[in-house]
Amino acid sequence: MTQIELRGVQKFFGAVQVIKDLNLKIADNEFIVLLGQSGCGKTTTLRAIAGLETIDEGDIFIDGKPVQHLKAADRDIAMVFQSFSLYPHMSVYENIAFPLRATRKSKTEIDSEVRSVAKTLQITDLLDKKPSALSGGDMQRVAIGRALVRRPKAMLMDEPIGALDAKLREEMRAE
Repeated sequence: MTQIELRGVQKFFGAVQVIKDLNLKIADNEFIVLLGQSGCGKTTTLRAIAGLETIDEGDIFIDGKPVQHLKAADRDIAMVFQSFSLYPHMSVYENIAFPLRATRKSKTEIDSEVRSVAKTLQITDLLDKKPSALSGGDMQRVAIGRALVRRPKAMLMDEPIGALDAKLREEMRAE
């Protein structure tokens, strides 16, 4: 993973300031949680780091380089949302493999990486199923798998592990 730093970040939606002069340093391999009431800017902060939301003031650094002007695709950040965003017509295997299809990896490499992530998430028995056949917790595992398989610089999660069982939730935090 990587280091992320926010300096003086501010975000407004009209006259409403949702991020107020936020300063935050996240060290390599650090797992942090943003807590706060609904509407306080947690998701907006994650979206700003990922490049899905612009900021009005301040700077965002990834590995010491300013990224606030980079597109989301150029930041190498994965984000898993509370809504799972799985492709309903694809199997679990295809959903996890999807981000790797655009790379120059061989089918053997893709297969190995998908199966490795599926094993970590304890979903190897679900690889042939479609999302409609999965429980909410299983859909979250697949969404996390699709993000993990990319091996991004950083992974942002917007409430994606709430429906996971306690044992797997602890394993995912460690992972």
